[in-house]
Amino acid sequence: MCTVEHPFGSVKWYGDAGYVLCRGKLKVSAEIGLSFLGYNIKRAINMLGAEQMMKMLGEQ
Repeated sequence: MCTVEHPFGSVKWYGDAGYVLCRGKLKVSAEIGLSFLGYNIKRAINMLGAEQMMKMLGEQ
């Protein structure tokens, strides 16, 4: 139970996403998806470093 809820708590705390600004299932899922995308990009930058991340993005 803790392993499932931990990422949601981290994203809410990290992105100050304790609430959503949209209404409707599709819009809310898009907003939450963007929150997770931003969280994952910041995690990748912290793990790899900004230079390595930019180098990986430039290869494609």
